Amino acid sequence: MLRRYIAGGFCAALVLIAGYASLCAQDAQLAKAPAKIETVLRVDLAAEEGAALAGIESAMRVTVQPRTITPDHTHTQRTSIVIMLEGTLTDVRGDAKKEYKLGDVFTVPEGTTHHAENYGTVPVVYIEINTSPKK
Repeated sequence: MLRRYIAGGFCAALVLIAGYASLCAQDAQLAKAPAKIETVLRVDLAAEEGAALAGIESAMRVTVQPRTITPDHTHTQRTSIVIMLEGTLTDVRGDAKKEYKLGDVFTVPEGTTHHAENYGTVPVVYIEINTSPKK
């Protein structure tokens, strides 16, 4: 009887170790890759009839492939609004991580350094709307 309990405990320990190793491996399996960026729209606000604004508004469709991490980058001279369309995105800013899913909207202020991680099995797709000063 004791032998059965010891064997059961040993098996349970192996399952826990295997599960922990699997979780650790998930982080290690992310490949570094840039996101695919397609410009959808670019508008010079000052060129619009009757406009009192100066600056550039642009919209891009961004795709982050499954199991990838994008390089760190800084939003210089632009503020972004991100609208999630597909998948689950993990936005990383320093030590802070936050997940976003379909329908979520978030901002990336000018001067922010961050990167995206996609732990899922489907691509992450979002629209990024950028406001920049006219150069």
